[in-house]
Amino acid sequence: MLNSYCLDSPKLDWSADGAPISSEFDDVYFDRESGLEETRYVFLKHNHLPERWSAMQQDHFVIAETGFGTGLNFLCAWQSFIENAPIDRQLHFISVEKFPMSKDALCSALKMWPSLQAYSDELIAAYPELCHGLHRIQLAQGRIQLSLWFGEAEDGFTALDADVDAWFLDGFAPSKNPEMWSDKLFHHIHRLSHQGTTFATFTAAGLVRRGLQKVGFEVHKVKGFGHKREMAIGLLPYSASLPERMSQGQAWFNVRPSKPNHITKVLVVGSGLAGANTAYALAKQGVKVTVWEQDHLVANRASGNPQGMLYPKLASQDTPVNRFYLSAFLHATRHYQQLDQKSAFWGACGLTQIPKNDQEKQRFEKLLRGKRYPESVLQASKDRDDSLYLPLSGWVAPNPLCQTLLDHPNITVQLNTRLEALIAVTDQAKLDQGERWIAKNGQDHDVFSHVVVCTANDTDKIAAIPETPAYAIRGQVANIALSKAQQSCLQAINSDNSLKLDKVLCEFGYVSPPLNNQVHFGSTYDLNDQDQTVRLEGHKRNIKILESLLNLPSETFNPEDCEGRVSFRCAVPDYTPIIGPIQSPQAYREHYAQLSRNAKWQCNDIAEDSSQLYLNIGHGSRGLVSTPLSGQYLASLILGTPSPLEQKVSHILHPSRFLIREMKRSQ
Repeated sequence: MLNSYCLDSPKLDWSADGAPISSEFDDVYFDRESGLEETRYVFLKHNHLPERWSAMQQDHFVIAETGFGTGLNFLCAWQSFIENAPIDRQLHFISVEKFPMSKDALCSALKMWPSLQAYSDELIAAYPELCHGLHRIQLAQGRIQLSLWFGEAEDGFTALDADVDAWFLDGFAPSKNPEMWSDKLFHHIHRLSHQGTTFATFTAAGLVRRGLQKVGFEVHKVKGFGHKREMAIGLLPYSASLPERMSQGQAWFNVRPSKPNHITKVLVVGSGLAGANTAYALAKQGVKVTVWEQDHLVANRASGNPQGMLYPKLASQDTPVNRFYLSAFLHATRHYQQLDQKSAFWGACGLTQIPKNDQEKQRFEKLLRGKRYPESVLQASKDRDDSLYLPLSGWVAPNPLCQTLLDHPNITVQLNTRLEALIAVTDQAKLDQGERWIAKNGQDHDVFSHVVVCTANDTDKIAAIPETPAYAIRGQVANIALSKAQQSCLQAINSDNSLKLDKVLCEFGYVSPPLNNQVHFGSTYDLNDQDQTVRLEGHKRNIKILESLLNLPSETFNPEDCEGRVSFRCAVPDYTPIIGPIQSPQAYREHYAQLSRNAKWQCNDIAEDSSQLYLNIGHGSRGLVSTPLSGQYLASLILGTPSPLEQKVSHILHPSRFLIREMKRSQ
């Protein structure tokens, strides 16, 4: 596990003509005179990419690369893909980088390639925070998907769930950086490749050729570029199925079908944050989506609060759960920024996290002292002693966000439509056409290839879905008219400066900068309470939270001045959402019974193929953080594209994790 998510910057020298040089590895990032030509010769030509793209039949193409560097190889691939591939095809490019450049360094390095400026400008604008982990960014209106792993190459490829079509084996020369070219790296290059996957590399070093041959690649030497005498190319003649290759000994966490899905149309049940983000992620990639919402309005339940906060609650320990929330948080900030062109629902104002007690104060000190996160992600607050500040955070208005997500030509929303039954199709002819599920609503029904259930606390009412451990937590939020709140402050302390908020404040509850002349704050956290009415007692508790956050005297505000709203969070005992495919508990118990005798048993045999039925629930009070990335993740499973999540993260989200834990504990 990591001690810190901070990354070391590359040690750079710059040549007289402006080309970057690694002083640590004593090697150039590219040749100033012929960098573009070398990339096109080594990686594009010898992977036969222009020809493969011109004749491309599949919906997407996946390239993986060792060493992102300046991004030159990526930009050349992007340009060539746009020039050669059919306009409705998509390129996924995956790259790893232990020492990622800053935006400024990247900008300086790429200035010397004016023919690529339009591409490099878009890359630099969308470039993620320099923080350890897997980052997914979308370019060219979603046609180009870039997945960047910042960290050790071996760790990055171990974490990946992808099916690669071509490899760019780049990075610094094996003689300068032999540690990168490890046996484990070659193992994962093989694991991530299918029959016919090609590779090209600038080097013909024996270390690289032998490593690839050992894992099963056919390897050939050909003429190198320029003064380099030789380079290596090849392909993989045989591979196992994708689910088997991705299982890595834990087949019970499989998320991939054995063969490519035939997608007709997808049903998303629920129009809250989880449903809207899932529908949007699919629609953006050309999938026709129908959304069924049982209410008369979109996002009218737990996702219907007027204003919420982006609160990731980052931990001091490196765990798969924390990696999920860190990755989701960084993804959400980019997502909202790109989506909210009219400033309708996203306020990127930052968030101050105030410690609730001495124990939390000590945890904050440990976080800051250990430099667990980059300062761009988390730093000491300059306004509040002993507090944390998250500069990328802010507030979101969930309802207009969901409306924006669902306002897409590929999405059809049906209100007042309750899913009453979900029946698996058994007719083989219909299965061959991609029809998997009959969804019934009263007397009406429709047929879908895939179904994603985003029904939060109503999920256990659907007979086709095994019982989940999710439970409801009542939450009452409050709001006061800004004018009344100002008047109350003036009467109590002769000043209303406390209400001039420029950040979200979070402690036992939260308060956000005023929105639409209302101050929004809360929230209560009521277990075993199903009361849907707004209660004065709840307003009193929320006012105590507000007065504490604003450092105001008790009884500054009048509970009678409050309005409010009650909704029910969908929570999970392990504080982690349930996201992924639904599998048969009976099949799991039979196929993986050995786990009950040996919890460390490993298996690559898949119990049953993907049912094409998925869950996306249990986001609790952090749905604004977690649902954008969860939507992208489910879209990747349905479309068969590279996952935006580390495999260990997908395991702790998997719907079958509770059953697997039960089986392991029964020994």
